[in-house]
Amino acid sequence: MEIYLILFLVGIISGFAAGLFGIGGGVILVPIFNYFFSMKGIPEEIGFKLSVATSLSVITVSTLFTSGLHIFKGKVEFGRVLRILPYIFSGILLGVLFSHLVSGSFLKRFFGVFLLLLSFKILTEKKGVLRFNLKESVLFPFTSLLSAFLSALLGIGGGVVVNTLMFSFSEMEVRTVVAFASVLSFINAFLGTLLYLLVPAERVLSYQVGYIYLPAALFVSIGGLIGSRLGVRILHTVEQKLLKRLFGVLLFLIGLRMLMK
Repeated sequence: MEIYLILFLVGIISGFAAGLFGIGGGVILVPIFNYFFSMKGIPEEIGFKLSVATSLSVITVSTLFTSGLHIFKGKVEFGRVLRILPYIFSGILLGVLFSHLVSGSFLKRFFGVFLLLLSFKILTEKKGVLRFNLKESVLFPFTSLLSAFLSALLGIGGGVVVNTLMFSFSEMEVRTVVAFASVLSFINAFLGTLLYLLVPAERVLSYQVGYIYLPAALFVSIGGLIGSRLGVRILHTVEQKLLKRLFGVLLFLIGLRMLMK
């Protein structure tokens, strides 16, 4: 029972991050799940992939709520989402395929380096320095494809990619970017979850389906619903520059932790 309470609290924390940053919570969930599975004696080779898939299942639930709130507030343009669906499908398929071609330890280290690079880009950005705007016809398809690929590969939802690229190469208002990131995170996570449920996987846990550990998915999702609502509320009260800095520090700390072990 104690472990289920811990998973519930983890869900509150990850859901809060999802609502505040539009990131789905995967940057928090994957490291925690990886630690959880390692404590249960599961080899890293399969443990990290279990972490990725289970994270995506939780993100599906958390971003369903947050993206729904953003849609209700009129921050999401449906025509734009429909145009990028082919890029999302392609990215998800490539990500799941690539995850089967590399080791779990490689994925873990790649995850850590990826977060450090993103945090460095956000925290060191200055106006007028290495900054330019891209046309929407280029930026949105590229962002969608890359976020979907890394979502399926690393279990991160893809919101971190959307936020970073949009903050760097467009002048879109921060809250609009967060809303778009939340919707893409939901689509990425939903499709990734379906594929990871169906692909053949070594069974190492009770209540494991494909690469998804159902108890963790359930209890973390319940906690995430509570945390995400609080995160969305705070999003509309925090100064935007501070929000960017908090996002960058979060990525740096988690990325560093992943590379230290």
